[in-house]
Amino acid sequence: MFKIKLEQKKRVSSREELVITLTAIAIALVLAGIFIAFNGVNPFEAFWKVVTSALGSPYGISETIVKSIPLIFTGLAVAIALNSKLWNIGAEGQLFFGATFATAFIMYGPVLPKPLELTVIIILGAVGGALWASIPALLKIKFKMNEVISTLLLNYVAINIADYFLFGPWKGKDNFPYTPEFPEQARMHRLGLGRVHLGLIIALVLVVLLFIILYYTKIGYKLRLTGSSLKAAKYAGINIKSTMFLVFLISGALAGLAGVAQISGIEYKLHQHISSGYGYTGIIVAWLARSNPFIIVIFALFLSVLLKGADSLQIAMHLPAAVGVVTQSLILFAILGSELFKNFNVKFIRR
Repeated sequence: MFKIKLEQKKRVSSREELVITLTAIAIALVLAGIFIAFNGVNPFEAFWKVVTSALGSPYGISETIVKSIPLIFTGLAVAIALNSKLWNIGAEGQLFFGATFATAFIMYGPVLPKPLELTVIIILGAVGGALWASIPALLKIKFKMNEVISTLLLNYVAINIADYFLFGPWKGKDNFPYTPEFPEQARMHRLGLGRVHLGLIIALVLVVLLFIILYYTKIGYKLRLTGSSLKAAKYAGINIKSTMFLVFLISGALAGLAGVAQISGIEYKLHQHISSGYGYTGIIVAWLARSNPFIIVIFALFLSVLLKGADSLQIAMHLPAAVGVVTQSLILFAILGSELFKNFNVKFIRR
């Protein structure tokens, strides 16, 4: 008989952490391959199809980048919260509320010159996401409500608010639940590679800005110190409640920008399916990247390859659409499980 003993590690090197993370991803892909095999498809052929469909042509590459844009925004949204040890599970709802908030201006506001119109829409999308994130922030600060529960439940509320408008006053002329197409002034510029649009530039600029803010400014120091130790933060004179509220606002604003990127850069209208679970996938992106803004871009591209490839598997190999979701879920569980090996030495002792 053996018993398992866990010994706390004093320090984990960056190299060891990377090896453990990559091993976890590899295990998740093996399990995904087994799932694919149970559906009667050769997993090696399926994974090759994923890679070639996402990266094997200019169209595939452009669509992969397109899918990565909202993932960068939502990954950043979750990451900045994680830096302060806060869990924002509500990026999906903040995405929808930001998109709805911006759409309201497009539907009822004046038609402005394109640069000004886009600027207003982008700002309103960020404001909408921030407003929606302020609700769980206030619930946590005033009533100590767990933010995981509140942000998760508010996702459904935000989506249903969008549905109210889509099935009501904003319903299209053909009686389907989507708005009329946006005017040219409300559409983001394309960058010359398929449907890749201005949202990519905005996302990459925010990656750099967020990195600078987190690691080279006083406010970033406060955010990180609050996340590492509340006692130390209080001792340093940091207002914990104000810091938490600010983190939620920034996080919600970033998620709201993902919604704007979808409606103004890709769809040119608001409808029920502007997001393929980007808010939830952003959690995986942020966790894989250890909340590092630059690494978020890498893992956003990695997961967008899986999303694009999963679409191809459904069409070419008649696999269920759930393959992509299952693969993402396995990666998330594998990464969560790998935390054990990052923090502890696991020993088997004979009794």
